[in-house]
Amino acid sequence: MQFANVGLLLGGLLIAVPVILHLVMRQQPKQLEFPALRFVRQRSVQNTRRLQLKHWVLLALRCLAVLALVFALARPGVASAALGRWVLTGSLGVIVLIGVFVSAAAWLTGTSRVLAYALTAITAAVALATLTTGVMAMSDSSGPIVGQQEAPVAAVIICDTSPRMLYRNQNQTRLEKAQEMGMWLTSQLPEDSEMAVLDQRAQTAIFAPDRGAARQALQRLEITVGGKSLIELTQTALDMLKQNQLARKEIYILTDLAAPAWDPDQAQRLKSQLAEQADIPLYIIDVGADDVKNVAISDLNLSAQSVPENSDVTLQAEIVSDGNSQPKTVELFVETPDDRLPIVENGELILPKATRRNRQTIELADGAPRQITFRLPALPAGTHHGWIELVGEDGLSADNKRWFTIQSRMPRSLLVVESPKADGTDLVNALAPPSFREAGRAPFHVDVIKQAELTADKMGEYQALILLDPAPMPEATWQALQRFVNHGGGLMIFLGRAAVKADFNSEGAQSVLPGKLVRQWRAGDRQWFLDPRDYQHQVLTPFRAIGASVPWRSKPIERFWSLDEVDKDSSTVVPFNNEAPALIEQRIGDGIVLTFLSSITDPDWNELLIGLDSWPFFVLSNQMAMYVVQGGDQHFNYIAGDVATLETTPDNETTTHLLFTPNSTNPQEVVPDAGTITIPFTSSLGTYRVRPLSGGVSTGFSVNLPPFATRMDKVSEEQLDQVLGKGRYRLARKQEQIVREQGQARLGVPLFPWLMLIVVIVFGLENVLSNLFYRPPPVET
Repeated sequence: MQFANVGLLLGGLLIAVPVILHLVMRQQPKQLEFPALRFVRQRSVQNTRRLQLKHWVLLALRCLAVLALVFALARPGVASAALGRWVLTGSLGVIVLIGVFVSAAAWLTGTSRVLAYALTAITAAVALATLTTGVMAMSDSSGPIVGQQEAPVAAVIICDTSPRMLYRNQNQTRLEKAQEMGMWLTSQLPEDSEMAVLDQRAQTAIFAPDRGAARQALQRLEITVGGKSLIELTQTALDMLKQNQLARKEIYILTDLAAPAWDPDQAQRLKSQLAEQADIPLYIIDVGADDVKNVAISDLNLSAQSVPENSDVTLQAEIVSDGNSQPKTVELFVETPDDRLPIVENGELILPKATRRNRQTIELADGAPRQITFRLPALPAGTHHGWIELVGEDGLSADNKRWFTIQSRMPRSLLVVESPKADGTDLVNALAPPSFREAGRAPFHVDVIKQAELTADKMGEYQALILLDPAPMPEATWQALQRFVNHGGGLMIFLGRAAVKADFNSEGAQSVLPGKLVRQWRAGDRQWFLDPRDYQHQVLTPFRAIGASVPWRSKPIERFWSLDEVDKDSSTVVPFNNEAPALIEQRIGDGIVLTFLSSITDPDWNELLIGLDSWPFFVLSNQMAMYVVQGGDQHFNYIAGDVATLETTPDNETTTHLLFTPNSTNPQEVVPDAGTITIPFTSSLGTYRVRPLSGGVSTGFSVNLPPFATRMDKVSEEQLDQVLGKGRYRLARKQEQIVREQGQARLGVPLFPWLMLIVVIVFGLENVLSNLFYRPPPVET
C-alpha cells in the first residue's frame, strides 16, 4: 500500500480531540438526599454503568470517524493485483464495524441475551475473516510503503527498430514517433532515475547515468534487420532490472504492435518471468498508425538458385496490399555479369549495368495476396544479380523491393560405372536428355565406363560417381571410393543381381555401404513399391505438393536387397511399402552416399525407368544426382541475419577476395577457408558481391527480409494476454494514458472513495446511536 499525502497521517493525532472533549465535558454527578431504599440504589448503579458504556461506544465511533477521515485524505492506494483483496478486506471491515455497534446496541438496550450473544459471535467470526484477508492483502502488496511517488525509478525503454517502423504516416515514421515518445518518457521519470535503452541490435546495454545519455541513445536508434525480437529484449530487460538496486522498476516497450513481433510459441519463458517479477510494471506503448495503406512484395521464390547454363529460371513473387485496392506495376531488373566489377572510383561504387527485363501491372484487393510470375530464359554462364520492385511510393519503402541471385554454371560432371551386364542408357537419358544435350542445357555432363575401367585417378575427374548393379571389386577400389567421398565427392549406388553378399560385407565395401547385406527378396504374389512418407528431404522436394497423387504403385518392385541393420550414421530417405529401406543416405566426411537397394537396369527387378509413366523416378534420379554433387547446390539467397557461405573456384581456394556489402564503398578483404568464404554479418538488405583481389570470376548472394516481415496487422489484446499474461501489462497510446497508468502503478488504485464511504457510515452510526441512547422516555398518559 502507498500514500500520496504521507504528512496528513499525522492528522490521526486528532482522535485525541473527542477523548479530551469527552473528559472535559463529562458531567459530574450531583448528590441528593434520598430515602435509603435498597432497590432504588441498585437500579441507579445499573443505569450508571449502562450510561458509561454508551458514552464509551459513542467516543469510539467519533474517534474512528476522525481516523477514517484522516486516512482517506492521505489518499492511500494499492497495487492493481492486490485491489480485490483490499476491497474484500474493507468490505468485511465495514461489516465488522456495523456488527460491533449493533451487538453493543443489543447489549445496551436490554434486548434478548440470546440475540446479543448470536450477534457477538457472528461479529467475531467476520472479524477473524477480516484479519485473514488483510494479512493476505498485505502479502500481495509490494514495493515502497509510503511517500514514494517521486522516488527514483530503474526504467528500461525498449524500442522496436524492425523495418516496419519505417512506415510513414502524417510525415513521420513510426521510429521517429517512438523516439519522440521515448524523449517524453525520460522527462516524466523522477529525478535520479536510472534509464537503459534497448533496441534490436545485438549489443550490451547498461543503465545510463543521466537523462542526457538516455536521450542520446534514443536519438542514435536505427532500423535493424534481423537481430533480437521484442520478446527476447523484454527478457533481457527483466534480467537487468533483477540486478538493479532501486526499489521501483519499470519497463516501456515502444512498438507498432504488429502481430509478427508477438509469437506466443516463443514467449513461454517471458510469461513465466513476468509472473515471477510481478512487481515490475510493463507498459506497451502503441506508436503504430491507425489507417495503414501499404503494398508489399512479401515473398519471392525461385524455381532454382543454380542452373546449368542456357537454362530458364522462373521467379514467383507474392504481392500483398493493406488498405490499397489500386493497380500496381511490378518491374524485373537483371544485371549483366561483369567479372571486373564492382570497383570503387572516386568514392563511388561502380556496379554492373542493370536492364529492365519485364514489367507487369496487376489488380490488387485489400488483404488478398496476388501471385505474379516472371521468366528468365536461357541464362548464360555466370552469376546473375537482379531484383523486382514496385513502381511508385507508399508508406513503407522497405518492402517494395526484393533481390535475387542466380548462378548459371557449367553442367555437373558425372561418371556412370556399369557392371559387365548393366546398361545405363535409360539413366543417362534421364539425367541428360538428348534434346537438352544438343541445346547445351543439360544439367549434367555424363560419361559412361565399365566397372573394370574404374581407377582412383578416374574418380578425381568427376564430381559424382554412379555405380549401376556393381559386382565385387578389389578392396583397394572400395577404399578409393571411400576417400573420394570423404573429400567431398558424391556417390550413388544401385544394388542389383551382380552384388555378392560375402564380398559386399567386407571391410572395404562396408566403408561406403550403409549396412551388411542379408538377402535378396522376391515379391512373388506380393505387391511392393516405393512409398515415401515424409517429403521434407531435399531429394523429395518436387513431390511435396503432389505427394499423395504420385503413381508409385504403377511401378512395382519385384526384387530388392535387405540389410541386417542400417548404420547409425545413415538414414532412410524412401522406404518400400513393407517398411524396408529403399533409398538410404549416408554422410562420409565432406561427401554423400545414396544407396538404392534395387537395380534400375534389370527389368526382372523393376521397370522404374521404363515406359511413359516412369516420370516419378525420372524426377527422383535427377534430384538424387543433384543432391550428391557437393551435398546439393549452393545457396545464393539468404534471409537477413543468416550466415552466408560461398564456394570459390578451384584456382582461388586460398586467394584473398574483396567483399562489397550493399551500398558500401569500403570493400572488406576476406580469405577463404578450404575454398569456402563465410560471411556471418548479413544485416543489410541487397546484393553482396565477392571477387578475387587479383582478378577472376565474381560471385555473390542476395539478402532479403523474411517472408511477411512487414505485415502490419495489429495484435489483439487477447493475443497479448497469451504472450504476456492477462493483466500483466498496461496498454497505452497517448501521453495522458501513460501518466494515468504510471500513477496507478506507482501509487496504486486509490482507496479514497471506499474510505469516504466508511466515514459516512461511521458518522451515520454515531448519529443513530446518539438518538437511540439519549431519546427521552415516552410520556405516560
